[in-house]
Amino acid sequence: MKNYSLERREGQMGFLLALPSIVGFLIFILLPLLAVFVLSFSKLDLMSGQFSLQGMKYYAKMVHDADFWRSVVNTLEYLIIYVPLTLALGLSMAVVLNTKMYLRGLVRTFFIIPYITTYIATLVVWNVFLHPTEGPLNTFLMSLGVQHPPQYMVDSHWALPVLAMIGSWKDVGYHCILFLAALQGVSNDFYEASSIDGANRFQRFKHITFPLISPTTFFLLLITIIGGLQAFYQMALLTKGGPAFSTTTLTYHIYRSAFEFFDFSYSSAVGMFLFALTLLFIAGNWLLQKKWVFYQ
Repeated sequence: MKNYSLERREGQMGFLLALPSIVGFLIFILLPLLAVFVLSFSKLDLMSGQFSLQGMKYYAKMVHDADFWRSVVNTLEYLIIYVPLTLALGLSMAVVLNTKMYLRGLVRTFFIIPYITTYIATLVVWNVFLHPTEGPLNTFLMSLGVQHPPQYMVDSHWALPVLAMIGSWKDVGYHCILFLAALQGVSNDFYEASSIDGANRFQRFKHITFPLISPTTFFLLLITIIGGLQAFYQMALLTKGGPAFSTTTLTYHIYRSAFEFFDFSYSSAVGMFLFALTLLFIAGNWLLQKKWVFYQ
């Protein structure tokens, strides 16, 4: 009876401690999500306050909207560049930092600075650095004899890949820290045993390191995909979705529909599509994890 009372008190205390997070989730995540879902099937006139159900009208508009499909393609292209690049750079940096090197603490600080710096500050720096005529990069290229250097933000072929690389550069420090923590958790006994068996560095990484850090890799893969689907700051501050709609992703398309054209119902429908697309990616990766994620 005493044990039961103790467990009950512990459960009540745990609920009380979790209550602020639960309330925050309900108010700031669940309720807005439900509101967006309802709004995607209805029309709200902000001037008169009139509310009317419209059925699948805005979803039909979305399906027949060429700009919407272009934003979907742009989002997927951004993911194809951003996700592998961020994971590969984060893991590579972590492998370097996991070795014995001179001034490792200073190098680690250098890697993490982009992540802790505000997005606006970093984007201002990148905007100056990549200026097509007066930026340091193109000035250097022209000094080497390159007559027509890339135009970066004003070239529809360069803009989206450049934004993806900037996003990767901004976020790779966080990935590096988590990968480094995972690498430091791998016991040296495995490496010593594999060295006795004659395994080289690549074989040790393939058969020991990567399987043992695969849970961390899976977690970072999920949050990188989610972050890539939600990419917004680069498009809003550097390119405004241009040139020629080449950098308008789903998030920026939602923003423009809602706050430039004031079509909140249509933007809500696109938002629900983005939510469903995110769940699809998460579910797909969750099913595939059984084939490559190793839990000790």
